[in-house]
Amino acid sequence: MNFKPIILEGFNGREKSLENIIRYKSKLFPVMIYRTNNLIHSRRVLYHLEKAIPDILEVYSKNLDIDFSRTLCLVHDDIEIITGDIVLHDKENMNKQQTKQLSLEEKKAIPKIIKMYSKNANGFDYQELLNTAKYKDKLEAQFVSYFDKFDAAGEAWHEIFAGNYYFVLPAGGHNGRNGGYVRRLKEFPIKYPLMRDFFKRFPEYLPYQFNFKNKSKKGKPHTIDSLNNPSGYFPYDKWKKTIMEREGTDLLISPIEKL
Repeated sequence: MNFKPIILEGFNGREKSLENIIRYKSKLFPVMIYRTNNLIHSRRVLYHLEKAIPDILEVYSKNLDIDFSRTLCLVHDDIEIITGDIVLHDKENMNKQQTKQLSLEEKKAIPKIIKMYSKNANGFDYQELLNTAKYKDKLEAQFVSYFDKFDAAGEAWHEIFAGNYYFVLPAGGHNGRNGGYVRRLKEFPIKYPLMRDFFKRFPEYLPYQFNFKNKSKKGKPHTIDSLNNPSGYFPYDKWKKTIMEREGTDLLISPIEKL
């Protein structure tokens, strides 16, 4: 499909700020061989969504604002310019008071980030975009949230297949099989009823159990050849194929850190 360019006027310095937010920055992940940042991540979320739009429209042809969804992909993490990025594992292990405090900080960040940049983003109300990214009260935001988690999962799987055992937890949970992002992604049809028809029509979008712990012991640094060969885990192959089609292979095979 051909898509209109996304134009963000009045957002000077935003991309540099996103670039400075390092992904998976936590003591749990002292090494991320192919470490990324929020600018790379937000673009990849857009790539994954755009790849899926023909399938999404088969189910929601009249109920999805494509350009709103695409714009939301790029700005969904903008409030982290103020709040910083907290990895999923840390969020899930917060107590009620900590969760409440984080939510309050995110809410307060929205007017601040609007003041820093603009009230409009690609023709849409920037505040509405940020609010729906936070509360996920629209179908568009739920799909963006899904591909946000899918890209984070893909980052973890990419590390696993390179032999980085630190990423067993986000890839598949403590047992390395059916937790982490596998569990989170499989929860979407339960958590968001509006999305059930999509996953019923396209069940292949949901990941499945896999022995990531064992795979991490056998993993090797990525090469162009390894990227083009089937990994044995379809969701990971789907993730890397989309990225290779849109941004090439350099970031996927160029180590940033060493085990």
